[in-house]
Amino acid sequence: MLKEKIFLYAKDVIDGKKKNFFLSKVLSFLAIFFRFGSFFRNLLYNLNILKAKKVKCKVISIGNIVAGGTGKTPFTIFLAKKLIDKYKLAIISRGYKSIAENSSIVINKESKFLASEVGDETLLLKNHIKNASFFIGKDKLNSAKKASKMNFDIALIDDGFQYRKLKKDIEIVIINAIDPFGKNNFLPKGYLRENPKNLKRADFIVINNANSKINSLENEIKKYSNSPIIYSSLYPNKFLNLSKKEIKIDKNEKIAVFSAIANPNIFFKTLKDMGFQIVNSLYLLDHEKISKKKLDAFIKQSILKEAKFIVTTEKDAVKLNPNIKKNLQIIYLETHLKITHNKHHLFALVEKIL
Repeated sequence: MLKEKIFLYAKDVIDGKKKNFFLSKVLSFLAIFFRFGSFFRNLLYNLNILKAKKVKCKVISIGNIVAGGTGKTPFTIFLAKKLIDKYKLAIISRGYKSIAENSSIVINKESKFLASEVGDETLLLKNHIKNASFFIGKDKLNSAKKASKMNFDIALIDDGFQYRKLKKDIEIVIINAIDPFGKNNFLPKGYLRENPKNLKRADFIVINNANSKINSLENEIKKYSNSPIIYSSLYPNKFLNLSKKEIKIDKNEKIAVFSAIANPNIFFKTLKDMGFQIVNSLYLLDHEKISKKKLDAFIKQSILKEAKFIVTTEKDAVKLNPNIKKNLQIIYLETHLKITHNKHHLFALVEKIL
């Protein structure tokens, strides 16, 4: 509980929502070490002192240069659906904060697991990509080797840009149009995982959360990379209950919202743009599963504020028991990704894969 409060407070300081001169200076100091570590590690690979290992199957990485919240997983789903009918497809995922993270397991559409066992992102991917197999574990090179031995045609890596132990055939980098360079500071002062200069390693760049072209951002990216730029955005599809049954809600309905994602502001804005009144909200740490105690307290508060539904993200919903019974119905918003501009670059991407 205390750890969560500290992290959420620090995030508010990073985002500029709260002021704390001392903490800001501490974060800036720590960011120096992160920046140096990232630079030195990349230098070792660039000089070929550390070498990436090649596997037999084609490896496509979908990653970013900041910590979370860019839309890697939705784009992984989008791209996988373009490939799944023609190829034997392996999805490689770390299974962050799950039991499988420190092991190495393979699951398919028949496998039954909880988010705590294989990770919330893995379950989200599995719900949308029906005929793929999922290789879970932090050792992504080992997962790729397994996929090759099992004669998979393509290994699609969710969050692979920083994983340089494995040689990739195609590097796709997702950039969030709203905050493209993570507050322009390295972790933990900002959200950068590595220098934007390393965008030169990308074969394709996707600017997400963009309904129109952003020339100023394109010009900034072109300082580092001449790779083709694709624009995409997430759009609301429908509301579903935890048993995946569609639920209809009237516009202007009062709702209460909780989420444990890296960038919740986009989710909240989407709901507001849809016309809903958010009367209660709860922010949790990225990937955190809401506890029974917190959920019960949140529902109690929301009822007092006349909320008619509890709304969450699909990534949060996969962590909940579908048979859960509460005084307010819990539903989630299913979204889908669309390419908004430069579709010809998407065709070039798919053609390069094929």
